[in-house]
Amino acid sequence: MDFGEILTKAWKTVWKHKILWLFGVLAGCGATHSAGGGGANAVYSGGEAGSWGGPTFLSPSAQQFFSDFAQFLADIPVWIWIITAVGVVFTLIIVSFLMSLVFLLAGTLGTSGVIKGTSLADQAEPEAKPLSFSTIFNAVKPYYWKVFLFILGFRFLGLLVGLIFIIPIILLMLCTCFLGLFLLLPIGWFVELMVIFSTIALIEEEKNILEAIQRAWQVIIRNLGHVVLMFLILGIGQMLVGLIIALPFLIVPVPILINLFATNFSGVSVGLPISLLFLLAIIPIVVFLSGVLKAYVLSSWTLFYRRLTGVESQEPVVLSSGSEETPQEQG
Repeated sequence: MDFGEILTKAWKTVWKHKILWLFGVLAGCGATHSAGGGGANAVYSGGEAGSWGGPTFLSPSAQQFFSDFAQFLADIPVWIWIITAVGVVFTLIIVSFLMSLVFLLAGTLGTSGVIKGTSLADQAEPEAKPLSFSTIFNAVKPYYWKVFLFILGFRFLGLLVGLIFIIPIILLMLCTCFLGLFLLLPIGWFVELMVIFSTIALIEEEKNILEAIQRAWQVIIRNLGHVVLMFLILGIGQMLVGLIIALPFLIVPVPILINLFATNFSGVSVGLPISLLFLLAIIPIVVFLSGVLKAYVLSSWTLFYRRLTGVESQEPVVLSSGSEETPQEQG
């Protein structure tokens, strides 16, 4: 197995067919993201404003406004708070569900697009023109809902298994001082490989969902050494590049820190807006670069699968400037 050829060709593929960057960004939408944060500010109102001994971030008039507003909230009947809380929770659940569905739809399109685009590029003549969005989109349509149902079923099954085994997992973590986490890592890695290979099998070999899972199992077990080595190469490489991509986030709190030191920790009125601007400018760049990285990793896995299964031995496909013909893969 020539790993160098695969990794090099994957980079050449995503560089030549830059539309795969867009599909890589979409594929990133299918990942699980979480964010959280919060803050609190308390003012002792038993005396003069700021007499509580900490830095005064608000003017006396602003503190009075918030004090009056807090009193207004305290006068609201409890039953109104209960109805409001139920409404807010219900709304958040609906919004979260819709956002998750949209991200899953976009992620499925992105993942399928990178896999199929890489396959088309691998079969194309070297002098063929770069793939277009419409070419990849039309080639993906026959497999889209099959891949969507597979990913949806996998996530539902993962949630169900997590709920069933959450207590044993917590006990394992506590009894082993969290060293049991290392026992779960190989399982997680294997499941991730099964998902990747099953998705490729759905598209490359036109299998149904059960056949794709069986095919992924066969390919992984029969080539376990090569698969593990490729997983380590891509995993470590993706982790290192991901850390480099995330480095710009380190400059976000710098204006706030400078403002705090300049004002003797008494205000962030200048540094906070600048930090927010930095954050808004960095996020699109990081999302774009992460999409390119995602496209490269998926392209590498697709080429790796094609080399393992011998799919690359097919005759080259001539991609015209019009509608390209998508060849049927042999199962």
